[in-house]
Amino acid sequence: MGKAILLGLEILVAADIIETVLIEPTLDRAASLSLIVIIRTILSLSIEYEINERVPWRKDSDKNKV
Repeated sequence: MGKAILLGLEILVAADIIETVLIEPTLDRAASLSLIVIIRTILSLSIEYEINERVPWRKDSDKNKV
């Protein structure tokens, strides 16, 4: 289920980028898009951490050291 949520978040980010570029590319929309992307990236990282039970930037060999 977590992987489906991650996929959904990635699709939503892509849809927001396309909407911002195609509809009305103003500075306000770009600023709100960047905030949305940052929030969704943090959510994706935390979900990935919960799925794998480790931080995404560590290798499997580092898991035994901590």
